[in-house]
Amino acid sequence: MNVNFIIYVIFILIPLKAFAECNFKTSDYINELNNPKSVNRIDILIPKAENYIKNFVRIKIATTEDEIIPKKLKKTFFAKIKVNYNFGSCKFTGAVRQNGDWPDHIKLENGNPIRSLDVKLDKGNILNSVRFKLLIPETRNNQNEILGSLIIKKLGFIAPETFEVLTKVNGVYSLMIFQEKSEKELLEKNNRREGPIFEGDEDLLWKYKNYELFKLENISLAKLLNENWFIKGSSNQFITISAFQKLQNAYLEYATSDQNSDTLIWPNSKKNFIFINYHLLLDSLNGWHALRPHNRKFYYNNFLQSFEPIYYDGMLNLTEPLIINNNFYYKSQLPLIDKYLSTLSNPEFKNKLYEDYKSRVISSDNKFYQKSLFQIIANLEKIKNNIINKPKKFEKKFNNQNYRKIFYERNKEYNLEQLIIEKVSKIKDTNKFDIKGVSTKNNKLFKKKITDTQFTKILSNNFIENQRVVFLPKEKISHKQKILNSKFLEGEIYHTDGLVLNIFDKEKIIEIKQNYPNDWILFSNLILKDWKIFFSGEPPLEQKKIINRVNYFGMTGCLNFYNIDFDNIKFHIQNGKCEDSLNIVKSYGKIDKINIISAFSDALDIDFSDIEVNDITVNDAGNDCVDFSGGIYKIYNFDLKNCGDKAVSVGEKSILKIYKILVNLAETGIATKDSSISYINNAIINDTNSCLSAYNKKQEFFGGKLFLNQSECNNNLINNYEDRLSEIIFNYKGTEIINFNNNL
Repeated sequence: MNVNFIIYVIFILIPLKAFAECNFKTSDYINELNNPKSVNRIDILIPKAENYIKNFVRIKIATTEDEIIPKKLKKTFFAKIKVNYNFGSCKFTGAVRQNGDWPDHIKLENGNPIRSLDVKLDKGNILNSVRFKLLIPETRNNQNEILGSLIIKKLGFIAPETFEVLTKVNGVYSLMIFQEKSEKELLEKNNRREGPIFEGDEDLLWKYKNYELFKLENISLAKLLNENWFIKGSSNQFITISAFQKLQNAYLEYATSDQNSDTLIWPNSKKNFIFINYHLLLDSLNGWHALRPHNRKFYYNNFLQSFEPIYYDGMLNLTEPLIINNNFYYKSQLPLIDKYLSTLSNPEFKNKLYEDYKSRVISSDNKFYQKSLFQIIANLEKIKNNIINKPKKFEKKFNNQNYRKIFYERNKEYNLEQLIIEKVSKIKDTNKFDIKGVSTKNNKLFKKKITDTQFTKILSNNFIENQRVVFLPKEKISHKQKILNSKFLEGEIYHTDGLVLNIFDKEKIIEIKQNYPNDWILFSNLILKDWKIFFSGEPPLEQKKIINRVNYFGMTGCLNFYNIDFDNIKFHIQNGKCEDSLNIVKSYGKIDKINIISAFSDALDIDFSDIEVNDITVNDAGNDCVDFSGGIYKIYNFDLKNCGDKAVSVGEKSILKIYKILVNLAETGIATKDSSISYINNAIINDTNSCLSAYNKKQEFFGGKLFLNQSECNNNLINNYEDRLSEIIFNYKGTEIINFNNNL
């Protein structure tokens, strides 16, 4: 039997792992499956109902008004989960456990037990969420949380999908708030590439070893949330520990300072105002609860080399006037306040916001919506007047040694033993680390060799071998590769020291040449118009694999662009020895031509973007010729030859329109997967093992849909493949194709 055929059959079976049992074709309802209004009810059945009820009773007995829910009682239970839509239902298996710290997360209503739950699905998703919370509405101030999280997201910050949903748990009906957890899927939905997520460490706060509640808050720092990301590779590990060091220093500053002073958790540079801007917005929403250090969540954006806040648990009160009791406001924030005021007063924005709000609640209240918006605007005006009348000069200080000394002294004062990691280094060519540090109780030095798996447990749980361990290195963690940074056209360029960069302003030509195969360059936050960009790789003769799939900036490309406005740009790229020869992320605009020759792996990868390209030509790619993810793309002409895997791969909720595509020699011609839709006017596909594919591969997405007007396929094995959640439609002459043709 043909070996290629066997490999291909295995490949097309892999996506089955992501399936849930849905009684409809998910590709027929891609838009509806992204709309909270489509969810009628979530049913959860815990087979061990008696044990589940006993657990409820034990928690109810153990908690009083001033007592938290004991961690040991937050048992995990196997569950069968069913989500009911307007058009069908999906069944999952998964697990549930008690959510929340305080007793308001568990109650009796008409004799029925109701509790907030953490839910994890084994397969499938609900609105792209694999892990989510079902919260008793009062624990989040009801619809304040839903409208507030929408406003936070629309004003540019990362916020979780949040909406009301009817639930039935072991036969008990209740109204709950659905909220996705801070996971990879949340980042993707907010157009961010996966990276480390951190949160305030609560373990010392909840009566740790019988200390009083919050007694140890002034020595409580942070921890890693998504530990699986850490063990994916050495670059991920460096990114995580170097970012974590910055965040720990910020927490150290906050924890050891006067808690009533003008103190802010601020892990970024002095010039980066994202956190005081976040404070300002949260203040206007009366969301001070989200600013408590143990409630804080942070995403480290590799491309920007800085942290972003993730909204969580604000206990928002949108209709109440703001009482100004801090002075985190600065004169430089006045333009931002004016921007917020302009946006929130814009009729088009207000109408769209109201429609999105209505789609997330069972019964919308226009009076609540109008009163909330009125009060938020009034609160912003109040902050503006406060800045004008009490201008304040910004100063950001950090004295690491002084704060560290106070931190150690407080540990001794509380007689609390923690092992402090003061130095860490990776052991070359292994998965192990050397860690060195000191005990806070007796100043005894320690050193250990630990695996990357053990290390990630320290970073995420602050424990190893039943000892509490805190990651708090003294010396700045840095990599050996020298990175150059320069300003360019009001944006920035980062690149390795060995790379040769020549910019000819008059001719509008950029020439880039590698001296080493791991050289890379990043252009960020730019407006590029009428430039020609040439990239030439310099691979070693015997290289058989990519040196690093991800570099120290979290990028996968040799030539990388982040947050770029393109206008009439031409690319010519050859001999790229990276995961992607050209990687474009979170960008938009028009590109005239992309020409890529001899790519070691993927030739072109575009993520989270809205891009239009006249011509894309690829000749010889070790993996995919072109890969689109998480965006909207329009391509007029493709000419793709010698693609090691897919000629065109479309995934992660993308929309792709192609006027004409010619493929010669690939495993698969065009693959549309994972909640993506492709519209193709004319396709000619030659010498492939499969011409067209539509399927679901990743758990957090659904099936894919592929529409073709005219197509010609001359293949070797299988014409087309579609799984039971996806669909390929031929002879399609819908408006998407007609409008595309009319624009030529």
